[in-house]
Amino acid sequence: MTYGDRMSARHRRPDDSDPSDPGADPTRTGPVVGPDGVVLRVGDPEHLLDGVRLEVDWMLGEQNREFSWADGRWTLELSRPAAWRIEYQLTLRRDGDTVWTPDPDNPRRVPNPFGDKSEIRFPEYREPNWLLTPADGPVTEIRTPNGRLTQPVPVKLWSPAGLPAATAAPLLLVHDGSDMADRGHLLSWAAEHARTRPLRVALLDPPHGLRDQWYSADPDYSAHMAEVVLPALTSRVLTGPIVGLGASLGALAMLTLQRRHPGSVSGLALQSGSFFTATLDPQESGYSHFDRICAAVRQVAAGPDLSVDAPPRSVPTLITCGAIEENRFNNEAMADALRAQQYPLTFRLVPDAHTMIGWRDAWYPALNELLRGLR
Repeated sequence: MTYGDRMSARHRRPDDSDPSDPGADPTRTGPVVGPDGVVLRVGDPEHLLDGVRLEVDWMLGEQNREFSWADGRWTLELSRPAAWRIEYQLTLRRDGDTVWTPDPDNPRRVPNPFGDKSEIRFPEYREPNWLLTPADGPVTEIRTPNGRLTQPVPVKLWSPAGLPAATAAPLLLVHDGSDMADRGHLLSWAAEHARTRPLRVALLDPPHGLRDQWYSADPDYSAHMAEVVLPALTSRVLTGPIVGLGASLGALAMLTLQRRHPGSVSGLALQSGSFFTATLDPQESGYSHFDRICAAVRQVAAGPDLSVDAPPRSVPTLITCGAIEENRFNNEAMADALRAQQYPLTFRLVPDAHTMIGWRDAWYPALNELLRGLR
């Protein structure tokens, strides 16, 4: 069975209205959202499925994930987590086969690198107003040599419309830059910020298959950033303070750059960083770069090596993390470690999970404030 076959096609989709009583119409399908939770309902009038299970990558706790079937539909009552919105998938079981799919009866979808997810928005959730801002301004490809890497780092530089190259402005250096711009609408945020305080944005992208290697505290990558990529950018435009923005492994790689190459960045914006430790993250131990990441995190937590000629200095740092994501605990631990090393640090817990929308929604006003505080 594959998603989109005749069984999936027979699942009824809800109309645009939301009933106040989820049990009022026993044939109705689709989610019913309330302030305290959601009732998920998947239509299966002929009972073709053997089971339906909720699949999430955030902390659900001890809640039941298995749907129950009655009156032509599968139903699951889910208590609300500490979030304003959630993303999920379902597994549909039939005749020994299991298929992962978005909820066929929920029309709201969120694109993800490993397949679309369904979305539930609770009553308090509002999208940021800056999403409506046009991302006006040129985007220029910056070509750099491979250096010590097997491939060059793809770099694109965005500048707000009308900002001359000879005018100094802060530079936001962004890991997974094109994804942040496409799914996160980062350049709309930047254009809104630039209305009052001009800045430029450098979008950095790992080539296919190299993200895990480069962003997992790879010393060659951080050296290449400091020796090749940053000089290429600062030779192209007059640059003020440089702030490194990254999420997940991209956050770890930005912190690694700042620690190993003092003066490379003036500030850090780290979102849901993959700051793994053997104690807090044993579930990640099968990841191929787990040991190297743990070693890098231990090194940061131990403090700077003051015996070297240029030890890393503390820089203003923003850490954001989803309230219901697994990385919450290692992000809180990293925030404590950096505070102990006199980093001027702001920690924001976001009512979301390890998601692009959660990262996006945390930019305003926290990232604006970080940039305003730099000189």
